Amino acid sequence: MEITKDRHLLRIEHERFVARFPDHGRDLEQLRDQDIYVTVTGGPTYYVSLMTLDAIDAVLRRWAQTGEAAGGSYFWSTDLVIIPRPGITAMIETIDGLVRDETIDQACQVIPGPDDGPDAATLQRT
Repeated sequence: MEITKDRHLLRIEHERFVARFPDHGRDLEQLRDQDIYVTVTGGPTYYVSLMTLDAIDAVLRRWAQTGEAAGGSYFWSTDLVIIPRPGITAMIETIDGLVRDETIDQACQVIPGPDDGPDAATLQRT
């Protein structure tokens, strides 16, 4: 899997999609949560939040201390897909499954692509 820099984002090209995500300077195979922009080949761009169960548990524990989300009693997120293990490899495999199974449009929202104007997502939903 080749990772290149695309402006301020890291980019992974796959036969079915291009994934772009911020470079936080961390070991990509240790990522437990990551927001990724996914442009399907010949299709729209989607926004997906990928998290492991451990990452969700860490958020709930932190919120229990800070009082957020009723003291950590719940967690929700739009566009969330839970993955079984950490790492960008697992994340790309998950995205590939969503695209291949044609379920990405059910799990994730369409957003403006990197070259689209600010109203592109609204236009694509109508």
